[in-house]
Amino acid sequence: MSQPILLKGWSISGAVFTAFSYWSLTAFSHWTLAPTDSIRLAVLARITNQTTASILKLQKYIDDEEIKILVNRMREADENRAKDDDYKLNYQQRTTPHEEDDLAPLPLFTWVNEQLLNKSTYRAYLDLVPLFHPEVSIDEDWNAEEKKKIDAFLDEIMHTKVFNLMWEFLLKKKLVPEDKFKFKSLLFTQWFGLYTRSHGHLGSSGFEHVFIGEWRKHIVEGQHYWLRFYSLEKQRHINYKGWLLHDKNVAATIHYDWGSHHKEIGGFLIGSSPEFDFSLFTLCFNAKRGQNACKVLIDEFPIHVTSFKVEHKPFIGTSYPVLI
Repeated sequence: MSQPILLKGWSISGAVFTAFSYWSLTAFSHWTLAPTDSIRLAVLARITNQTTASILKLQKYIDDEEIKILVNRMREADENRAKDDDYKLNYQQRTTPHEEDDLAPLPLFTWVNEQLLNKSTYRAYLDLVPLFHPEVSIDEDWNAEEKKKIDAFLDEIMHTKVFNLMWEFLLKKKLVPEDKFKFKSLLFTQWFGLYTRSHGHLGSSGFEHVFIGEWRKHIVEGQHYWLRFYSLEKQRHINYKGWLLHDKNVAATIHYDWGSHHKEIGGFLIGSSPEFDFSLFTLCFNAKRGQNACKVLIDEFPIHVTSFKVEHKPFIGTSYPVLI
């Protein structure tokens, strides 16, 4: 059995450095609460031989046009995305966020070619879905086998052309580690590091929020991946109630109920592969974080990706597409 690969970080206090370990990449056996964002930047600075200030400057001054060109290349490289004839949508009537009446008696997805789900990245994504409970007040507690599924998902994603285009860009900008295992560690922290949205319960993560969806009181939070929506709708757990905005079959902003939980404004790209959404949101979180900060074109439609981190933590709080 291979030895654990540990990523070391350092918090800066004058001339004193305090070391901590993130976790084992091979078995994810050593999990700790993640560091503050300043520590994350210090780690990146040490790995990439950059100062913390220079990393912040690089994030601030990345050109919008560079991002658009990159995302267009990623879109073209997305071999696993659904083709136009792989799904059929039925938008029905337009609605508003506070409309109580159901203006869409039929599902949003009329049909999806489920042969897509046999592709390796889709299978790896679907293997993760049962690991999460959407209720934010329930602590997440993964066993060794479940942690291996997270590891396998990251491996599948990191082998794709889409992901490597994104990684090459962030490397060029000196925003992420060049070493594959260290970058994988950073991805795990950002996407799967656990944090609380409810009275101290470690029941949330960036991945759960974005790719699974969460419940808090009677509200649906997150849930920004089309396949998750389709799966829940097919199981009749979701009641689609109408659209607010849509760019044909590229992206949509919609209104729906998930059981007794309500989503006034929900949005996602449509038909994109798990690796595309994961890579796009990783790109925007690391290079163009903020409200509507990451401006892209997808099939010539302008979309702004909003990404935020958890306060004082390096975790992804949310990342989602905004139709313009």
